[in-house]
Amino acid sequence: MTPSEDTGPQKNWWMVRFFALLIVPTIGAYSLLEPFGRDQGIHATIAYALDNGLVTYRDVFNIKPPLTTAVHWLSQTLFGHSMMAIRELDLIFATLTALGLVEIGRLLRRGLVFGFAAPVGFALIYYSYGFWEHAQTDGWAGFLVVAALWIMLLGWRRPKGRARLWLMIGSGATLGLAFGLKYTIGGAGVLIFAPLIAGAIGQTHTRFLFRDLLACVLGGLAVLALIVAVLAAFGALVPFLDIQSFITGYVGYVSKSKPGLADEFSLIGMMSPYLIAVVAVGLIAVAVEWITARESLTLVVGLLWVIAGWVSGHVQGKGFAYHYLPMLPAYALFIGAAVESIAGLLRKPRHRGAFAMLVLIGLYLPSQASMLNRIGLTALGQPNPTKAFIAAIEPTSDFDIAAIVAFADVVRAHRKPGDSLFLWGYSTMLYFLTDVPPHYRYPYSWPFMVNYYDGRYTQDLLDRLHANPPKQFVVQSKDATPWVTYNPKSSDEMLAEYPALTAFLAQHYHFVAKQARFALYELNDR
Repeated sequence: MTPSEDTGPQKNWWMVRFFALLIVPTIGAYSLLEPFGRDQGIHATIAYALDNGLVTYRDVFNIKPPLTTAVHWLSQTLFGHSMMAIRELDLIFATLTALGLVEIGRLLRRGLVFGFAAPVGFALIYYSYGFWEHAQTDGWAGFLVVAALWIMLLGWRRPKGRARLWLMIGSGATLGLAFGLKYTIGGAGVLIFAPLIAGAIGQTHTRFLFRDLLACVLGGLAVLALIVAVLAAFGALVPFLDIQSFITGYVGYVSKSKPGLADEFSLIGMMSPYLIAVVAVGLIAVAVEWITARESLTLVVGLLWVIAGWVSGHVQGKGFAYHYLPMLPAYALFIGAAVESIAGLLRKPRHRGAFAMLVLIGLYLPSQASMLNRIGLTALGQPNPTKAFIAAIEPTSDFDIAAIVAFADVVRAHRKPGDSLFLWGYSTMLYFLTDVPPHYRYPYSWPFMVNYYDGRYTQDLLDRLHANPPKQFVVQSKDATPWVTYNPKSSDEMLAEYPALTAFLAQHYHFVAKQARFALYELNDR
């Protein structure tokens, strides 16, 4: 079936849109019970600090692009101070992304079956990851590419003129927002050339204009200029640039255990691998469309999209599963094409829809998303569903969410209102869980742990601690992450390598409590 055979009337596309808005929250509902991973805890804490007057970069050390903090701040503003807040916003983002895939399919002249299948494919892949991979900046950047492509397609449908120009500026601005979340997503700008390539190899209902490229670049630069202006206005630009120069050692490091190409394109960490076979079927289907009917735009868009998403993950050189999340929407595009192609073998349109639904149910039932939903339903039957869900998460050598949550209770039990806290460790979320802003600029020990540390922040930390000693001082153990610090030592082991900090702790504090991976000290009475 070629793309134009079963596009359906406009009223039926409203039904598809409603389905997309319903199916993603249904499949992803369990994610609302997911606790913080390390990254979510770090950035929720930094956003919490921002809400308490501590400016990111200037007052709180942060290695991520600026919009990461903005998203977490938005989640807390909308949904309150809880671990669920960012999960709620992430579920909304995922749902809107699925809706965007429907719109992209319609503008690519795909059929209604595609409109039903692509959101399901997207949800099945995304929610076959674990709590660590959800609510990550790589994913949000990839979601914004969906919006940018949708706006591009709207522009490509219009003749040369003001409407097309503004749409291309809007598309570029959306890509600029994505860049503000993840620098490596910048390669997605190659999608602007899709009509040019599609026209060169086949037939397309779109046309490339050079002014589209200029407008897209203009939109992106306008957003980046706005971000820079905001940083400068709050005195955060110079600290931001200093941190970016510091982390070049991290950016330039390539993991020795970096996965091969086959693993990268199979989506490392995605626990429903059979879905990749469906993606391959979709790629073959759109390639056949190009060969038989010379319809090339879906193929070109899909391939450019996959490559841009892969580049975003590959150039980071770490092989972390969430680095490849920008590939997901493109894979969902191919899943939609696969189901559409298989259903198209049936003669009657109503039979195609029913058959497609059976296929989608068949893809869902054995998926990791289905299993995680069952775990979520079981947890909902417990007195404390979030605690029950956390109990099902196995601790690792460097991270134990149950231990962190339990120790937060210990810290709260020993503190009085207004008491300050300093953590020498990697579980930054401790500040967030105990409702104490990170007043000493360095919310985690990471910059002092990396093997390329040049000593630039040590005196600043000591000066801050001496000027206003925190009431509580926490030292963390068993948090070594050599894949990001290139150092096998944990925070408590590294403390000995900072004699001035060790002396400060010994002279001014006494031991209070120890639990699992943490030790709590309190300031001596003066």
